Amino acid sequence: MHGTDRPPVVAYVYDGGVLTDADLAAITLQEEELLSWRLVPRERIPDHLAGALGRRVLIALDAVTDGSGPVELENGHRVG
Repeated sequence: MHGTDRPPVVAYVYDGGVLTDADLAAITLQEEELLSWRLVPRERIPDHLAGALGRRVLIALDAVTDGSGPVELENGHRVG
């Protein structure tokens, strides 16, 4: 199991489109379930999401930009 005692985990990242200021203003957060939240520019993602998670998000953004569609990753790196 990839050298750990944990089973593999599957994570999906979905494209929610580009939100306007009105879209953002209409979002209602369940504050009691959040420690914090923020909008982060692409270049700052690695500062907020370390390791494989940050790589997943960056690759997902690349797939949306270049239109390559679904991407298979392992530990935040493209496979296949």
